[in-house]
Amino acid sequence: MFDVITVGAATRDIFLRSREFKSKPDPSSPSDVDLVLPLGSKIGVDEIIFETGGGASNAAVTFARQGLRSACICRIGEDPGGRAAIESLEKEGINTDLIIKDTKNYTGYSIILVTAEGERTILVYRGASGHFTQDFVPKDKLDTKWLFISSLGGNVDLLNSLVVWADTHKIDTAVIPGKAELEKGAAALAPIFAKADVVIMNREEAAGITGIHFDQKERIVHKMCLMTRGIGVITDGPNGSTACDKDYFYQIGTHGNPAVDRTGAGDAFASGFVAGLVKSGNIEGALELAADNASNVVNFFGAKKGIVRAAEQPFKEKLPVTKQKI
Repeated sequence: MFDVITVGAATRDIFLRSREFKSKPDPSSPSDVDLVLPLGSKIGVDEIIFETGGGASNAAVTFARQGLRSACICRIGEDPGGRAAIESLEKEGINTDLIIKDTKNYTGYSIILVTAEGERTILVYRGASGHFTQDFVPKDKLDTKWLFISSLGGNVDLLNSLVVWADTHKIDTAVIPGKAELEKGAAALAPIFAKADVVIMNREEAAGITGIHFDQKERIVHKMCLMTRGIGVITDGPNGSTACDKDYFYQIGTHGNPAVDRTGAGDAFASGFVAGLVKSGNIEGALELAADNASNVVNFFGAKKGIVRAAEQPFKEKLPVTKQKI
């Protein structure tokens, strides 16, 4: 039996860092800033780095490095990117028998353009990782204590069937919905969250799903918690993270270390939280490992290099967790 099986995407990630990547303010941009690439010119690249990523792949590495028996279910192409994805998992001792090899689509790719200041723009090709069908997950082979379900490309029917199946078979579930799932709205997701043991989103996502104004953080967390069977968690960038178990709010800050690259920080936090919950049995321990994992990942390029190993202490200080009655 596995401790955790992760479900979602696996990708090939290519980082291009250049001092020639420039940005400019743009109030109409989602981030208020645009990356500017002049057409018709050649742009020098200072560094190129090949890594692997994807929510399911990244999370599986966290669980393996924490000493948990893990397997990954994802969809890759029969190409060099797919082989790299499998090799990176097997190197960590992760079972890859359930990975599907797509003969029609290439492995998903992410090309990350990184400025000298560490800001990034990501070009995404979903490829095989965007083809999630109902038969994607072999439920008869899911011999596990936990299912960690990351983005499924908006396939809420598959997400629902997995959570319902796990609920029926007494398997704990962690749901980390991606943008495409969140776009389906609360009406589609609320019945799914109601059967999940852990649901994790960032503050903006949670505000959208709960319908509560972004500024009312505690109300957002509480509503999220009420939507789940177990624990609701929201991440809030430099402001740390908050969890709720219907009785208490739990708050943790961040280490405040400057980021080399933020790719995979969300995956590291979510998988760190679940790994901490499995190992410690409490929310305080889960938040501590999640914060350490996410903070250390941003010290390196790629989503996996900084993932924390069991007994490793990447930071001298231990972040305190505050607990407050609802």
